[in-house]
Amino acid sequence: MGCDIHVHLERRDDNGRFVEIPQVPDEYPLGGRSYSRFAFLAGVRNWANIIPLSSPRGLPHDVSATVREQSDEWDVDGHSHSWLTLHELLTFDYDQPLLFREGGRDSDCTESTYRELLDEEFLTEVRDLQASGAERLVFWFDN
Repeated sequence: MGCDIHVHLERRDDNGRFVEIPQVPDEYPLGGRSYSRFAFLAGVRNWANIIPLSSPRGLPHDVSATVREQSDEWDVDGHSHSWLTLHELLTFDYDQPLLFREGGRDSDCTESTYRELLDEEFLTEVRDLQASGAERLVFWFDN
């Protein structure tokens, strides 16, 4: 059974509240089934045993109503809810050596940096999300 990511973009409105940024149908930010990305973003499907950018944080307390409703629709089929700011994603040092959880590197992991672990399009996609006005990503996974 595969695992997919559900990413929602949010920005602050004129009142300082987070609102979802509508997306073009059939475009999924940071989508696709990339377990290396999932491992980096939240430690999900962490085949390499790396230390992720963040463990799942849950939904933010100030998540937009539309994103909360979509999360609720997934009920127990959605898991590992989290969020990251674009600032976190853009300022992370992707050239640092991979760090591993207790138990160390998986023998199939031959990459030495986070940049090598992630595909070439990852940083381009993150910059595109910033250009769209997104301030944070709210996401979860399904099985």
